[in-house]
This record gives sequence, C-alpha cells and structure tokens, in this order.
Amino acid sequence: MDEFVLYIEIEKNYSVNTATSYEYDLQLFLTFLSEHGCSTCLNEISKTQVRRFIQYLLGSLKQKPRSVNRKISSLKIVHQILFN
Repeated sequence: MDEFVLYIEIEKNYSVNTATSYEYDLQLFLTFLSEHGCSTCLNEISKTQVRRFIQYLLGSLKQKPRSVNRKISSLKIVHQILFN
C-alpha cells in the first residue's frame, strides 16, 4: 500500500491529498473484501465483488454518488497501475 501511494505521488505527480484519498479508498475496499470472506489479493478480485462494494457504499454506508464515483476512480487507478 505504501509503495502504491509513493508511486502515485512521485511517478504520477498526484497531490498528497489525492494520494491519501486513494489510499483510504483502497483500504476501505480491502476491508470490505476481508469482512466478507473474500481474498484481498488484487489479481483475484472479480467484477461482482466490485459491484457488491458499490452497493455496500450506496446502501449500508449511504454515501453520495459523487463519493462512490471517486472510490470507483481510485479502484480504476489501482488496476491501471498494477495490471497495465
């Protein structure tokens, strides 16, 4: 996780606030996976798990669509960096 944050701060030139937000979003997702008995290995995550996470954010956490969209964006960035 620390390496990811460092990478997006230095290599991608993201602000510290953006990097911190992405770190928080990723940690929230990993916690969700862990609490639901799913693997937290990023290359084993399915689209269904991401969809369930989005439902969790909107339903249980009552997050606004704008906040959910940022979390989706965070997950996309993680995916792009790790798998492309």
